[in-house]
Amino acid sequence: MNKKPRMTRAHYTFLATFINDYAVDQNLSPCDHITLASLMKRYLKGTNPLFQENRFFDAATEDVAWDPQEVGQ
Repeated sequence: MNKKPRMTRAHYTFLATFINDYAVDQNLSPCDHITLASLMKRYLKGTNPLFQENRFFDAATEDVAWDPQEVGQ
C-alpha cells in the first residue's frame, strides 16, 4: 500500500506553513529546519504532476535563520 495520495495546492500550502511555523515554534536549528523541509519535499514528490518542489521548499523554510548570528534571536 505505497500509493501516494493526490495532493492539491491547498495541501502543499498547509504543510509548508506548518513545517515553517513548527520549526520556529520549536526553535529548531537551521540544519534541522532544512532537513525537515527537504524530507517532506521528497515524500511529496509524485503526489501531483504540478507539484513545484522548489516553491514548496522555499515556503517551508521561509523563516530559516540562514545567518548563524540570527539563531536564538
